[in-house]
Amino acid sequence: MISIMKPNIISRTLGLLMILISVPVVLGAQKVDVYALKSALVYNFVKFTQWPENSINTRIEICYFNDLYKPGLTLVAGKKIASYSISIRQIDNINDVDTCQLVYIDKSKRDILNRLFLKVQGKPILTVSDIVGFYDEGGMIEITLSDNRLRFLINLDSVNKSNIVLSSQMLKLAIDVRR
Repeated sequence: MISIMKPNIISRTLGLLMILISVPVVLGAQKVDVYALKSALVYNFVKFTQWPENSINTRIEICYFNDLYKPGLTLVAGKKIASYSISIRQIDNINDVDTCQLVYIDKSKRDILNRLFLKVQGKPILTVSDIVGFYDEGGMIEITLSDNRLRFLINLDSVNKSNIVLSSQMLKLAIDVRR
């Protein structure tokens, strides 16, 4: 497994992740860029994930389907996690996920969810979504709104079947972990 987290930055990263999930998402009176917050969560998920050694070359590729996530994800493009740089790529076709380490599929693409699951089955590709019931259907991490805050649920069974390892710190922050 490739460990991309350095022990001395775990506490700082954990603190940032806790801040992100505790930021209230106020809809209506105050405009909050929910897409940017979700993008920041996705970046932090990468920091707390280990992939098999042969699945990453020099960069970690975050793929997404919806153009609304581009501004938020562009902010993380080029950042480094350990010796790996982050790249982002908008995809339109499920067949384009093979080089991705993380695929974000939002609720506007619910209709391709089953095909996506078939395509990534058994591959070290972390799947993340804001689709309600995503982790019930076999997705790995579901971002949800709870008490006006972004939180996440983890389907650890799906993660393990893909030979991906999530840090124990990340598992502790999830509001539910399905084993």
